[in-house]
Amino acid sequence: MKLFSTLCFILIVLGVQAQTSKEKTIMNTVMKELDTFRSKEFPNGDTVRVNPLGSFREADFQRRYRFYKAEHAKLKALDANKLGFEDQISWELLLFQLQEEVLDYEYQAYLNPVLSDEGFHTGLPGYANQVYSNMVQLEHYLAILKAMPAYVDQYLALIRRGLAAGISQPEIALTGYENTYNTHIVDTLEQSMFWKPFQQKPLGINDLDWQKVRKEGRELVQNNAIGSFRKIKTFFETEYLPQTRSTLGAIHFPNGKNYYADRVKYYTSTQMTPEEVFQVGMQEVDRIKKEMQTVLDEAHFKGSIKDFIQFLRNDPQFYPTTGEQLLKEASYIAKKIDGQLPRLFGRLPRQPYGVEPVPDFLAPTYTGGRYNGASIHSKRAGFYWVNLYNLKSRTLYTLEALTLHEAVPGHHLQTALTQELENLPSFRRNLYINAFGEGWALYGEYLGYELGLYKDPYSRFGRLTYEMWRACRLVIDVGIHSKEWTRDQAVAFLADNTALSLHEVNTEINRYICWPGQALAYKIGEIQIKRLRQKVETALKEQFDLRSFHDLILSEGTVTMALLEKMVDRYLLAEQNKLKNKGK
Repeated sequence: MKLFSTLCFILIVLGVQAQTSKEKTIMNTVMKELDTFRSKEFPNGDTVRVNPLGSFREADFQRRYRFYKAEHAKLKALDANKLGFEDQISWELLLFQLQEEVLDYEYQAYLNPVLSDEGFHTGLPGYANQVYSNMVQLEHYLAILKAMPAYVDQYLALIRRGLAAGISQPEIALTGYENTYNTHIVDTLEQSMFWKPFQQKPLGINDLDWQKVRKEGRELVQNNAIGSFRKIKTFFETEYLPQTRSTLGAIHFPNGKNYYADRVKYYTSTQMTPEEVFQVGMQEVDRIKKEMQTVLDEAHFKGSIKDFIQFLRNDPQFYPTTGEQLLKEASYIAKKIDGQLPRLFGRLPRQPYGVEPVPDFLAPTYTGGRYNGASIHSKRAGFYWVNLYNLKSRTLYTLEALTLHEAVPGHHLQTALTQELENLPSFRRNLYINAFGEGWALYGEYLGYELGLYKDPYSRFGRLTYEMWRACRLVIDVGIHSKEWTRDQAVAFLADNTALSLHEVNTEINRYICWPGQALAYKIGEIQIKRLRQKVETALKEQFDLRSFHDLILSEGTVTMALLEKMVDRYLLAEQNKLKNKGK
């Protein structure tokens, strides 16, 4: 009987292992098929000569849709309970990513590749800003220049289809958009950013090859690069802007109500409804107002929060006088934070980051700062971009919070560490889930207290105004896209509740109009991370290790909020078991 029982047990174990192996094999096959498909659809690298920018015709989007939908169905059919925890994370994230690809086509979002400060064309100048050190790399750049006219024509055709279907951005939210193309329409070749790679001969290229490359580059920059941006200008000013929609909310798109509800779920990575998000936003606005009043009391300010905001907006001491001053201050803050990071993190990224201005062609309609990442295998670092446009709108009292968010411990630290996680499947090393990434960066602003920042009431109010800004987003985004708010209503709500400059208020509102749902990610993600930290702190009390907790949060790269909670629950159980065993 014992022998029979043992044999039965072995057969059961082998059966479970076989099932697990089958589930994992299917998932691995899907990931491999996805890598192969994307390498064909979106080729990259120095040796690519045919379609180095990719192909974006309607037929291309249809083909990709069919592939992503089929792969999503394969994954959906798996029993995830038969996978190990690490594989369950990959399974859920792959489903999340593939579903977004499917819905992007079904909601026709791909016909609207324009935001208030970006578009299908704004990434093209980045190719001119790379380091080309040999003939292979320069020939690749020439291939990119050759591909530009077809690339632009394909996108213009898509946007025309969007206009015909009632899918576009409203003209009212595109103030200043002409800077994204006018900057590249220049009188002389030497003024073009696209000529930059041909200005100085790399050491590894002989004179004959250099002359040949420059001759070809001269023609391509003039005709293909500058010529393409002339075509873009003509299109936007004679076709697009006169035909854009007059409504603001995403609910006015085809199937718009369902589309916006899906955007809320996607950008928060939760099952929240627009109304639930709106109510959370109102509660957060009320809470933060009370904290703001505390700062006013500490500063002995005699007046209301609105009075204090007006004081901050109008007193010159809170604004830089030169772009160099602003860059130096941002760099100093960043370096000060660097020196304190080991207090809060056990693992730090090996990739460095720099501080530089937002490019001129983006700056007028761009945010106050942003992180511009880079592959850890590239020849450039990550960069914390600081906007120098309209210095009278760049507030010094929010600079600590901005640096914490965009550089460290925010976007650079999280993104660079994710790229170093070699145990992750390739798709996860470059995956970005907004609620996690933006929630972490907003949490990074909060960590400024523990990193020794926010020493004066003005920077503390700056931190609170940044948090209030993200709380207001919950209200404004839903207001615009679900409650028929006007642009003036949205501007007034943000201006009345934050100390953001009025220039920033207006550029931000344009951004929310053009990008439904994205603004919700920050506060929802931060609330979840802070809630989970409190949960672990309460349970472990004096045994709570903040460095260990942060390393855990960043240990799997970017994840959904549901997965993050599972990770923290497993971690907490393991820590509690350690304490029990230690006490025996």
